[in-house]
Amino acid sequence: MRRYYLHKRKGIFYAELVTPEGRKLSARSTKKSSEDEALLVISKWLSEGIPSSKGKQARPLESVYGLAGILKAIKKTDLDGNDAMKIIDTLKGKGLVDVSVVKAGTGARVFTEFLEEFWDYHSSPYIREKKAHGHTIGRRHAYEMTSRVHGFYFDYFAERPLNSITRQDLKEFSLFLTEKREKPENYKGKFAEKLSASYINKILIAGITALKWAYREGLIPQDVTAGLVRFSGTPEKRGVLTPAEAAVIFKTEWKDLRSYTGNLLSLTTGLRAGEVLALRRSDIGEKVLYIRHSWSTMDFLKTPKNGEARKVPLLPEVREKLMALLGENPHKVDDPFIFYGLLEKKPMDQKILIDGLKAACKTAGIDAEARGIVFHSHRHYFAARMTDRMTADQISRITGHKSRAVFDVYQDHITDENIEAMAEAAAESFGRILQFRKGA
Repeated sequence: MRRYYLHKRKGIFYAELVTPEGRKLSARSTKKSSEDEALLVISKWLSEGIPSSKGKQARPLESVYGLAGILKAIKKTDLDGNDAMKIIDTLKGKGLVDVSVVKAGTGARVFTEFLEEFWDYHSSPYIREKKAHGHTIGRRHAYEMTSRVHGFYFDYFAERPLNSITRQDLKEFSLFLTEKREKPENYKGKFAEKLSASYINKILIAGITALKWAYREGLIPQDVTAGLVRFSGTPEKRGVLTPAEAAVIFKTEWKDLRSYTGNLLSLTTGLRAGEVLALRRSDIGEKVLYIRHSWSTMDFLKTPKNGEARKVPLLPEVREKLMALLGENPHKVDDPFIFYGLLEKKPMDQKILIDGLKAACKTAGIDAEARGIVFHSHRHYFAARMTDRMTADQISRITGHKSRAVFDVYQDHITDENIEAMAEAAAESFGRILQFRKGA
């Protein structure tokens, strides 16, 4: 079988090499005007390979033959956008191309529309996947992410295709978020001219999470989020009451007994607001509270943060308050909410807890807003008071903190001794506060 065909164009000899299957490749210039010299060039190609470009190592004929077959297959095959993305991904892996945009396929959809669907709690394939694998992801989280997408991504990225977004785009977007903003006309509510570093990170996570998933699913050929640096900054610290202030606050007159009891419970146990609201009769033990659920207006009863139930020591005086509140519940159901609301299947609004604390602070002459005192401050107060008496490990088992990996190991092994030790420490720490005002 012939290895090549030789012909002359405008005084220069061209060779058409022949594959082992007998197929002729595209004509290639020998750059020689003499047939003898042209034959020497062809002989060298056949023995050493064909130079790909000036100064580079020759390519073996096998790779040239293979490439010819690939190109021919691409020309003859009916490819769609997804097929093209796979080809581009392969070329990117070899370092031959950087960023390309395919005009069709799943990656060609509008980026902001992709984000909107990605965070839709009911239709998101990402959320469905997370839940199928036993991960906790709530409606509230999805709602907050969607709000950030609508508030920041839609105007900035407009109609950009998903597969056109680059790492540089994300860097520029992050810098855009640091710029001073103007308050829109007729805007109601709180407005910040400068976004905090922590909030900018939350905005970026809405896009980064979605783009990472898109890369893993093959919707885009490159992980454009790789190497992005999070913003750092000193987060705004929550204020914490002093022991003297706490004693004064819980001796003032509270308009709503539910708010009073809920705030007192959080202060003496470190419970989160959602965990307080989720409490039902079956969660009250003789000496402990069983924290099995948290309450969200969008998710209703759900597992506590970090996905694990726990138990916390319950001081006798606080238990008495809970039982008294339970006795006032107008809803006669088998296992009622302790912090009852208008409907038997829902607890009271979290706003009642917050408003009651603000009013009590005001009565006590404490500027809660200026001090940064919020309901979650009780959790910090509890941890701070216990720190002098208990180890960090013991405290974390009670509060459900997961900030250190070592705590995970012990979460399922809260002993009775640990509960009793915490109860004794709490009784000592909150003695002044537990000297209740009359009628409380």
